[in-house]
Amino acid sequence: MKKEYENKASTYYQGINQQLFSLIDPGSKVLLDVGCGEGALGAAIKDAYEAEVHGFELFQHAADQARKKLDSVTVGNIEQDSLPFAHGYFDGIIFADVLEHTLDPWATLEKVKPYLKQSGTIYASIPNVGHISIIEELIRGTWNYVDAGLLDKTHFRFFTKSEIEKLFVSSGYDVEQIVNNQVLFPHHHQLIHKIVEAGQSIGINVDTFIERSVAYQYMLKAKPVVTA
Repeated sequence: MKKEYENKASTYYQGINQQLFSLIDPGSKVLLDVGCGEGALGAAIKDAYEAEVHGFELFQHAADQARKKLDSVTVGNIEQDSLPFAHGYFDGIIFADVLEHTLDPWATLEKVKPYLKQSGTIYASIPNVGHISIIEELIRGTWNYVDAGLLDKTHFRFFTKSEIEKLFVSSGYDVEQIVNNQVLFPHHHQLIHKIVEAGQSIGINVDTFIERSVAYQYMLKAKPVVTA
């Protein structure tokens, strides 16, 4: 699996998810970016909000670049290695296209919870396996893994919107906001409406199908459930 990550194009570690960035609370002053890549998102947060941003990155070559931009970068596996921070240290913890790469995203979310302040927030982006392009593949009888995208060959977990919400709720979080970005080819519109018609004809509830099938990815913010 490590070789698969090493063979990815350099741009894989350099991107900024603008919609996820827009969810970040401007009042956040200390954040952890898990899977920070080369630090582009963290650097944008630092510049915009004068925040302290730390990175946690699996791969050394990306971490070396991120160290030039962030306050610190720890090289490690978020599922296996300790976090070198005090409990309650962060206003926010970011998982930008990371949780689907973990074997146990439920345990990962529970693991980082103590490092959040009581009012802290998890920010995450997760691809939607219910996107119309995946449905089209299944209709064609294919499920083609690729180097990057919805069927990235390094994904261990696949989620729909409802399963994303269940992931966070079962891990002890309240989902405060969830948004999506949309990616469609022209023929997808016709396919979506044909599927809606077919579902309605056999009594399947397709009320939210259009919204779910056009969502390429979901971005969300969630807070730990405060127990008495």
